[in-house]
Amino acid sequence: MQKGDESGVEMKGRGNSSQKDTVSLVESRGDPENLSCMDTLRSYPKHIVFIIINEFCERFSYYGMRSVLLLYLRNYLHWDDDTATSVYHAFTVLAYLFPIVGGIIADSYWGRYKTIVVLSVVYVFGHVLKTIGSIPYVPTHTAHVVLSMLGLVFIAAGTGGIKPCVSSFGGDQFSPEQSYLRKQFFSIFYFAINAGSLISTFITPIFRADVNCYPNEEGPEFDECYALAFGVPGALMVVALILFIAGSKWYTYYPPEGSVFVHMCKCIYSGIRNRWKTPKSMRKEVHWIDYAEATDKMKRDTKYVLQILVLFIPIPAFWALFDQQGSRWTLQAIKLDGNIGSINFKPDQIEVINPLLILILIPLFEFTLYPLLRHMNINFSALRKMSAGFLFTGISFIIAAVLQIQIDKGLTVLPTSSQFGIRVISAQPCALNITFNDRYNDMKPFEASNINMFSAGASVDYSYQSCAGSAISGNVMNVASEEIVDLFLYQDHVTTQHMGTHKTEDGGGRFTIINLAKSTRPLTYEVKNTDLRTDVLNWQEKSTNLDVPWGKATVMIKDNATLLYEYDLEIEVGAVYTLVADNTAEDSFYVRDLKPNNINVAWIFPQFVVISIGEVFISITGLEFSYSQAPPSMKSVLASIWLLMVSFGNIIVLIVAEAKGIEKQSDEFFLFAGLVFVAGIAFVFLAYRYEPVDEDEFAAEMKEDEERNKMRAEEYVRGSFRKEKPAQQQEEVNTSGITHNTKL
Repeated sequence: MQKGDESGVEMKGRGNSSQKDTVSLVESRGDPENLSCMDTLRSYPKHIVFIIINEFCERFSYYGMRSVLLLYLRNYLHWDDDTATSVYHAFTVLAYLFPIVGGIIADSYWGRYKTIVVLSVVYVFGHVLKTIGSIPYVPTHTAHVVLSMLGLVFIAAGTGGIKPCVSSFGGDQFSPEQSYLRKQFFSIFYFAINAGSLISTFITPIFRADVNCYPNEEGPEFDECYALAFGVPGALMVVALILFIAGSKWYTYYPPEGSVFVHMCKCIYSGIRNRWKTPKSMRKEVHWIDYAEATDKMKRDTKYVLQILVLFIPIPAFWALFDQQGSRWTLQAIKLDGNIGSINFKPDQIEVINPLLILILIPLFEFTLYPLLRHMNINFSALRKMSAGFLFTGISFIIAAVLQIQIDKGLTVLPTSSQFGIRVISAQPCALNITFNDRYNDMKPFEASNINMFSAGASVDYSYQSCAGSAISGNVMNVASEEIVDLFLYQDHVTTQHMGTHKTEDGGGRFTIINLAKSTRPLTYEVKNTDLRTDVLNWQEKSTNLDVPWGKATVMIKDNATLLYEYDLEIEVGAVYTLVADNTAEDSFYVRDLKPNNINVAWIFPQFVVISIGEVFISITGLEFSYSQAPPSMKSVLASIWLLMVSFGNIIVLIVAEAKGIEKQSDEFFLFAGLVFVAGIAFVFLAYRYEPVDEDEFAAEMKEDEERNKMRAEEYVRGSFRKEKPAQQQEEVNTSGITHNTKL
């Protein structure tokens, strides 16, 4: 999960009345790192707790909603896998485009506090729309789609817009003398992000699958409780907003001072424009940025950023693979046996593996791998770590492809987008031969045929001779592509029903019941030891999907209140069955529609382990590297551009999914593995040519900023603080004064 995107800001001074006590406590005890735990806690600005809990609730809200989003699009809105994947990644694209917008608004117009509050309201409104759109009582499918899509847009604007503001606003609450506490704050802040995402990714799928929100309702739209799964994260966002506002009177506020990102863009634009307008004979500058209408410092800083941007070119390929954990890998998990002992992993819970691994791998590498490599005099620099990250990410998708090949071997072959299927289920007591457009199918009693594939739009004639000697014929036409029609042969009749092609995703099996009783009377069914509703089936009527735990399922068949018989089905994980109910147990039988999930979900763990190693090497190292290589005024710009790389990576997935040119999922995984390997080779080439910047080059500049902030803080404590106009507002955003207890 992209959790490193919320850290890395510079503190600009503090004007809180508790500052005197905090500073004096630190100064009186000497080195702040030697303070006791209680002294450290007392040193913290008390209102920081509002910001920490706000971040926990917001991350719970975002990752909780996103964890069930793909299955909602697929199962509730009934979109195919490619469309659901495309919408999922389009949402992620927007969520990582809006940080640029949010940062510009905060720096240029509203300030951080107002930006967080206003966009949090937008965020909550998006959750409200999304939750309403998932309530089954909303009348039309179009209304569900419109409400859901509008909700996603507002959520993306909210979460993206506040992303660059919250951590920075937290850093604003510390004075220069509290730099050690500020570093601890960002560690706690990062922990809150991980805790929120970890807990919500585990819990929200339980709300979706295990809570019966509609006990007296029937139909597939009532099978899962998406309204609760979206509503709880929405409620947490309301809590986040209320808690954040609750600390308003204690916060330190900084007025907007102009966006350095905007200034950099103007510098680049003017450099390109002026160089283009300058005749070739008069072009004497070494670099095209030198033609820009900007200060020398802005030109210098922009050159550093552009140098790092060239190095970032291959990074979107990593994010294209990484973010498929919540889409393609979730779809892969649906086809696995989610039971490990007595624990059942739901497909949308599988993402919880990543944050767990990150919390393990970061300290493991910091205290074992990296010291060992240093001890062995192996130079494992930041650029080498990132190069290795591309390799590990590609390997993870090769593992995913191999797993997918094994999964495909055990799947029921279904019609493609250019086909439809016909299956025959014989309830006749003798062997039959049925003909489809000159195709012959030999049928045994009480069995189902294989699925016969036909071109989409074709009209299929069938004929056979019944056990009574009657010649039966008919026609199947107007079947949608990818659909399967079941022909039930009984007595001298044929009835048609659509065969379900979706499995249950909750670790059990699924079956339906069709009433083909010779008496032609209605039958009542009840599934023992379940909370499934008792229902009545008219003759030739088929039940809704009945999801039960794996193992033995016992169905009681009744004529009104009179029990006719009990019938046992052996349910396999992920399998789908049809029970053909007659007047007696001897004449009833069941057939398997879809094969079970024979591969355990534990086999998906290796690819998560490998891609998580890749994340540690690329994402975390990349943030640290770009921060160390950026001039002080451009550190926030580099963080915003890093988030933009996430958006570009998801655009790649969007293009591939919408192209729909790859039939096999395993082939698509191999394609992405090849893509990231090529990107890795390109990165190695660019890294070889990259000239690292000596961090000491910016030391004097950073020290000057720190001294200026310290002087401003001291002036405020003495009561002589005056708002200062930035000396170089055109190129810097961290040099104006602060206001206190003022709504911006």
